[in-house]
Amino acid sequence: MREGIVGIRRSRMPFMISVFSVAIALLVVGVGVLSVDNGLQYIGDMQANYDLEIFLKNDISTIDSRELADIINEYPGILRMEYLSKEDAAALYNAEFGEDVLSLLDDNPLPSSFRITFEEDYRSAGYIHSFIQSVNILNGVDEVIFKKDLFEKVQGIMKLIYTLATAGLFMIILSTVFLTANNLRLMILARYEFIETIRLLGASDFMIKSPFFLEGGILGFLGASIAVLAIILMEISLAYYHIIDLPVRIMNHPELILGLLVFGVSLSSLGVLKAVRRMLRFVA
Repeated sequence: MREGIVGIRRSRMPFMISVFSVAIALLVVGVGVLSVDNGLQYIGDMQANYDLEIFLKNDISTIDSRELADIINEYPGILRMEYLSKEDAAALYNAEFGEDVLSLLDDNPLPSSFRITFEEDYRSAGYIHSFIQSVNILNGVDEVIFKKDLFEKVQGIMKLIYTLATAGLFMIILSTVFLTANNLRLMILARYEFIETIRLLGASDFMIKSPFFLEGGILGFLGASIAVLAIILMEISLAYYHIIDLPVRIMNHPELILGLLVFGVSLSSLGVLKAVRRMLRFVA
């Protein structure tokens, strides 16, 4: 452990260059993961706005509509149900078309309705279709509107984004591994004379590798910490300047922070170990 700390002091510049290379690589990975999560969240929220609308009969009473709401709420998978009265529907019509429906007609012809939003696990065309069949037979229900084409298009876009994002993140992680390994190899090359000297003095491979393994762990931890801190500062800046309101943030996902730290430490430690092992082959 002492030799590992001393080794960092001996090669400050190569060590710091490697720390920042790891930090940049993990920053790209972290931003990529969060971008995908936020993108899918935005599309999921947009899809939720087009789940289902249940129009009630004009002659339904307030008591009957409440009983109907209680029955519908018992169905599994309902995340949110919003009731729109005839007055609410008229207000929406006025806002949408800029005309007062009551000034055009003597009576308000717009029906009251329920807007249903499903939980993500239940947000499939098959389940919603079976839900519609069950609701259609209930007393007081006039019509159920489900924008199936739009729903399926949004779902298809989500699947495409998820597939492309998974492939893209895999390529980013793969590139990160290779770039980091090359930078670590350069750091070890700067210590060639030290490795050659202690090998000639009779040090075993284990004694040579151990300090470098420790250096790699410290290097990876520092790089990952810088990456996490940079992401947090970016999120704070976006919120402070009101650029965008991110639904998914790294502080809400401690598993991502832990994953970046573990990935950084593992990547750096194993990368350094591999570079030292390769160098030992050329040392007599």
